[in-house]
Amino acid sequence: MATDSDFEMRFSNREVTAWGGLALLKRMLNVIGFRTLARSWNLPQPSSKRVYPPTQIIEQCIVSIWCDVNRFAHA
Repeated sequence: MATDSDFEMRFSNREVTAWGGLALLKRMLNVIGFRTLARSWNLPQPSSKRVYPPTQIIEQCIVSIWCDVNRFAHA
């Protein structure tokens, strides 16, 4: 479980990029064990070797939503 010492937040005079929140999202997904949890959902597995695993597709959708995607076809 995450503790207060796992995250360091502070103010800075530097400019923040639009992608700065992705680091926090990645840490959050790691802390909650998203990939391990998603593997336990008994999702249908692909039958071809050229497709992405379902857990990766779900994670990509979460990141797309976090980034305020306009069209999922672009993701």
